[in-house]
Amino acid sequence: MRLRGKTVTLIGILLFFMIGTSLQAFAYDAQLKLYRDVPEKDWAAESIYRLVAMGVVTGYEDGTYRPNAALTREAFVKLLVESVKPAVEKEKTSALSDVAKERWSYGTIKQAYDAGWLDLFVQNGKFNPTQSIKREEVAALTAFALLQDKSAEEKQQWLESGWVEAGKQAAYGDRDQIDPKLAPYVMRAYSDSIMKGDNKGLFLPKKALTRREAAVMVDRLIGFRSEGHQLEISAFYAEAGPYKKQERFADTDELIFDWAKLNYQGNGMANVTFAPPSGWEQTLAAAEASGSEKTLMVFGNTTLQKLGEFVVDAEARKAFVSSLGEILANPVYGFDRVAVDFEGLVPASSKDSFTSLIREIKAELSSETKLTVAVPPSYYYAGYDYKQIGELADEVVLMAYEFTHAESGLPSAPLTLVGDSVRDALSHIPADKLLLGISKQANQWTTKADGTVEFFRSPSIAAVETRIANPDTTSVMQLPYFLNRVTFTDARGSHLLWYENAQSIQAKLRLAKEMGLRGVALWQINQLTDEDWSLISSFNQ
Repeated sequence: MRLRGKTVTLIGILLFFMIGTSLQAFAYDAQLKLYRDVPEKDWAAESIYRLVAMGVVTGYEDGTYRPNAALTREAFVKLLVESVKPAVEKEKTSALSDVAKERWSYGTIKQAYDAGWLDLFVQNGKFNPTQSIKREEVAALTAFALLQDKSAEEKQQWLESGWVEAGKQAAYGDRDQIDPKLAPYVMRAYSDSIMKGDNKGLFLPKKALTRREAAVMVDRLIGFRSEGHQLEISAFYAEAGPYKKQERFADTDELIFDWAKLNYQGNGMANVTFAPPSGWEQTLAAAEASGSEKTLMVFGNTTLQKLGEFVVDAEARKAFVSSLGEILANPVYGFDRVAVDFEGLVPASSKDSFTSLIREIKAELSSETKLTVAVPPSYYYAGYDYKQIGELADEVVLMAYEFTHAESGLPSAPLTLVGDSVRDALSHIPADKLLLGISKQANQWTTKADGTVEFFRSPSIAAVETRIANPDTTSVMQLPYFLNRVTFTDARGSHLLWYENAQSIQAKLRLAKEMGLRGVALWQINQLTDEDWSLISSFNQ
């Protein structure tokens, strides 16, 4: 899980990366700057940038979001459909006369139409897609999405009497202005706390919905629908770290022990260097008592273990797999799973060989032993076949961090890049197999008196916590990164740190939950503060 090497250099949304004397360019589908018209203090800023990270909303090429612009019916339907997939039992035989197949919104409108979401809005075969959408219409459409998760009996009960009780609680001063046929649905959006009135007790049913309001409402909707989704908590365990507390084991579903490495000698020779630390017996016993799965992690990279050469050496792969199988079969350790963390495969030409290795490891394992494979984001590391790995592995850990780059000031894991990486992975790997890797770390830039900048990739977590407690230090959550920005000045110069704290970890947990992932994988448990762990252990409650 220790993704090595520089990954990207950022200039706006176009990123350049220098390898030796070659220059390669990478375009990211990620918003890495604030929109010019959505400052951090905007009441909708967190919702807007969270949805940006999930790929639900986007801004414009001129760097604006246009939060006050009214949303059209077709724009809102597209937003809703991309947030909540409609349950379509049967396509409607009739078509909407004003939504041609060539129209940009046709696909999402058709899904909503076939699911019955538009039944109250179609008149004479027309949907009027370019018409500004009213707040009451938004509430009704949202309610259709909410009610599709309910049984037929629950829907009937709500439409007959449930909404009436909700209406009494709502007590909007302008309730009589709500279209009677939409009222039961408006009250559903109110009851589930998706849409509320203003501070004067008005719902404003005829008012057009703005892009700002839409973002907040959809953010609430996604959060509401994901409340029941439980994230599995996997935690990597290494001996080092300032917060070594084995009592945390009880709050995990899986513990991954960083005790093994690839040992490649070349010419068909390789094995696993297995080095359990002193006291490993007590550590495994504590894991066993906690009820968590016990996983052995095997690490290798292209620099120290010559991974690129190893994966194409078929005889060495065979020897390695045999060595690994012996360790996993030893009942003294009782490992339930193996996690293959092989990093640094840049060329796409490595894909087939690495996939062959994973397939060979899978074949060596007993039916009781599960397989986890860790993969980096695919932006630069092209040697990992997501689709094949997703089919072979029981779990895949996406190491969506180490985007750090000294020259551009890009920190390890801005939420927008994390979300972009997850969406890319989900296009190949099932969500119920994917775990989001979260790395507890800090990155520091120090500007000296002479103007030169010194970069520290991984300052001590304990030292950062001490610094944040200093009254001369400023520590704030920064959008759109959703990372803790720490600044201070001392005799060495002025300092900027980007830090993964409890608040930023919470943003990533929420992202994983709302995107329906299997869980998260934490690198690593002994680096997490008590505040971090309290948040993580209670997140599913």
